[in-house]
Amino acid sequence: MREFVVHQLLAHAVAEHPEVEVVSPPRRYCYETLQSRAVALANGLARLGIGRGSVIGVMDVNSHRYLELHYAASMLGAVLHTINFRLAVEDILYTIHHAEDEWLFVWEGFREQVEPLRPHFPRWVWLTDGDASPESGVPTLEALIAEGGSGWPPQADSISETDTLSIFYTTGTTGRPKGLRYRHRDMLLASFQILHHLGLHEGGARPSSRDVFMPLIPFFHIHGWGTPFFVPYLGAKLVLPGRAGPKEQLALIQQEGVTWLNMVPTQLDMLLEAAREEGLQRLPLKVLTGGSTLPAGLAQRARVAGIRYSLIYGGSDQLATAISVVPEGLDPESEEAAEVLRTGTRPLPLVEVEVRGDDGCPVPCDGKTIGEIYVRSPWLPQGYYKDEAASQRAYQDGWFRSGDLAVRLPNRLLYVVDRDKDAIKSGGEWIPSAVLEAILSRHPQVGAVAVLAQPDERWGERPVAVIATRGPLDEQAVRAYLEERVQAGEIARFWLPDRYVFVDSIPLTSAGKLHKAALRKRLGLDHAR
Repeated sequence: MREFVVHQLLAHAVAEHPEVEVVSPPRRYCYETLQSRAVALANGLARLGIGRGSVIGVMDVNSHRYLELHYAASMLGAVLHTINFRLAVEDILYTIHHAEDEWLFVWEGFREQVEPLRPHFPRWVWLTDGDASPESGVPTLEALIAEGGSGWPPQADSISETDTLSIFYTTGTTGRPKGLRYRHRDMLLASFQILHHLGLHEGGARPSSRDVFMPLIPFFHIHGWGTPFFVPYLGAKLVLPGRAGPKEQLALIQQEGVTWLNMVPTQLDMLLEAAREEGLQRLPLKVLTGGSTLPAGLAQRARVAGIRYSLIYGGSDQLATAISVVPEGLDPESEEAAEVLRTGTRPLPLVEVEVRGDDGCPVPCDGKTIGEIYVRSPWLPQGYYKDEAASQRAYQDGWFRSGDLAVRLPNRLLYVVDRDKDAIKSGGEWIPSAVLEAILSRHPQVGAVAVLAQPDERWGERPVAVIATRGPLDEQAVRAYLEERVQAGEIARFWLPDRYVFVDSIPLTSAGKLHKAALRKRLGLDHAR
């Protein structure tokens, strides 16, 4: 009986779809070539002493190199540490030591960035765009492939689905990054359930084997939301954008016929802005977005451009949990359906979700009672790697306590309204900052917006709106706009911010989300939490 392991997935893709393309500019090859290179690479890794349980750190953009390492490591039972190259150098160093990396595989494009790390790690392989090594005496990935040979490594047949596949880390915006280890079966189950959920339900990012996929979510973040696994499973064309910026991404979309992408909302905003600058009126794309709420104004701009979207909810410490769907009986092309896809998610098959109040009991499905999200699934970790205290706080009785706040709608869809640490408690009542941000984002002159809490002697906390503008905008105009929303019954009057701050830009985390912790510190509000 075959094991449910990553490299068997590639063998299946080659058996059924050998000629389907993988594009990683300037390289272009098919699944059959991908497998032959991965086999040769696995043999080359084995010659370095890498085997079952060896932890190898990889620091690369989404490329054929990274994809090949996924499958080569799987054949040996090695553990892939997907290093977040957007972290500060000291945090990168911490995760490498914490994961106990034995070898580092680093793209030459990061050579300057990783210079402070080089003296700490003698076991180093350069990931190069050509054959030459940037450093005398240090091997390259291409050299390992050239020397590897064509026979499958003998240990490939003994790897178990319960062996650890990878380790990756949270973004660490509120402290040191925390590590999560996932087994082969965990990652494959979660990846396939993303695909199955999207295919089973009506939604904007519904996939097909005829789609051309381009993941903009970096592989260091939950393996690009499973794309290295479910795209070959589909037998579809895969385009890996490397370090491409929004304009280069647009060019790839047009050159390669890309139809399906994943990205966080800030990436979607930048892609739309690049399209506007290029004079492109329409982008008929399917987009799976998440990582943070999808602002209403951005969603509207996407729809006007011809982009159809679905929203995914989850995280490094729980993997995929829920994806937005169009409920039965609703016209998928209607404005109402678009709003549901922006906000209302349904748990994936085999995932249990409860929204619990302060008393620990599930809240009613009334669309207004806010509680914390608890998640249970077959791929949920037992806890954080080598962090017992954090594990006990977050993983309780088989459930993951997310720290996210949500309501259950009457149709049982899940509407995530905020992070517990970002929501504002004013006079004992919640003010969900994400909902306020979504409403403010609809104003045509508002670019990015973050709503924060500031201390208040009378109410405990009150909201502050921080706005990066697209054009002329002042406080009076914003107050008038929100007053209209109050009159329309969209928000309560006590939600209205007490203060408005206008900025040129809002900082982002390594995952491309609004960096509210950094913004609070900049405005002197970090002591409020």
